[in-house]
Amino acid sequence: MKQSSLLTTVVGSFPKPKYLPIEDWFDATRKNQGMNTSKITRLYTDYSKNQNPNDEKLFIKAAKEIINLQLNAGIMIPTDGEVRRENYIHYHCRYLDGFDFDNLEFQVWRDGAYESYLPAIRNKIFHNRNSYSVHDFKASQNVSPVPIKFTLPGPLTIMDTAVDCCYFNRPKLNYDLAETINKEILALVDAGCSFIQVDEPLFARQVDDALSFGMEGIDRCFHKVPRNVTKILHLCCGYPDHLDDINYKKADPESYFILANHIDQLPVDQISIEDAHCCNDLNLLEHFKNSTIILGSIAIAKSKIEKIDDIENRIRQALEHIDKNRLVIAPDCGLGLLNSNLAVAKLKVMCEAASRF
Repeated sequence: MKQSSLLTTVVGSFPKPKYLPIEDWFDATRKNQGMNTSKITRLYTDYSKNQNPNDEKLFIKAAKEIINLQLNAGIMIPTDGEVRRENYIHYHCRYLDGFDFDNLEFQVWRDGAYESYLPAIRNKIFHNRNSYSVHDFKASQNVSPVPIKFTLPGPLTIMDTAVDCCYFNRPKLNYDLAETINKEILALVDAGCSFIQVDEPLFARQVDDALSFGMEGIDRCFHKVPRNVTKILHLCCGYPDHLDDINYKKADPESYFILANHIDQLPVDQISIEDAHCCNDLNLLEHFKNSTIILGSIAIAKSKIEKIDDIENRIRQALEHIDKNRLVIAPDCGLGLLNSNLAVAKLKVMCEAASRF
């Protein structure tokens, strides 16, 4: 495939190979709807405590396969597909003191889009353990011929995917969670990671919180990160737990307009927004004066494969509002809802469209 003058990347997750010893959390919850609380708790079993020594080889094998699939499709900045994580949010939380994964709490979350039993915050949040991200990053980077991107959940998103039974003070909880993310990010920097992304889909749902204290949380996440590291903030509007769900309650994409000027002042280099699903008013791009925009160009919750010409035309429209050197092409969000063949097919179409510029 011809190399594009526009950078191409992915957001994070990729369909997991069936030989891995874990499954995605949403897959597990779908299969086990109607279970009682004690059985649901099993979905939160800490896999790392029961890991077979041979499983590490499987995770490395999966990372290598997924990275190569992305590169062969035309992706320039891949991820390892988050192959070790049953849930990208709770995976981080397992390494923090203060979280209770044994006694779950019922919660309606994602602004009413989901309801389920979630881990609880019972005590003050601390990160007193060694970094998990360094091991995960190095294991995947060792099998990649190009630098990979590493992703972490943002503070607001963690708060919405757990039940606060301790703080009852959202700004304080946001700050303490940001401190734990910053610890992982600085460890990644020391390990040589040059692309680091924080995912905050809750900004689009909880605009007031994002404006009142959420921006400070992101600033803290990237505290002391050097200029040579690309700092990325992902802001999608949320996705369902199965494909082609037309009734899923997404965040209002107009939130982007409210947040844009504030986000543009954050200490980040790239801001990832969805566009394929919601088809933004592209005047939005003119609100970003400092940041590079990662434009979501394929829908990850629809089974239909996009047409190359349609993506090309949308990119051309975007370039009427932003300079080419500040535009990166990516999917709307992670690819975990798709099967591997469909994910690759969509990526190939996207990268072929991007290669025309």
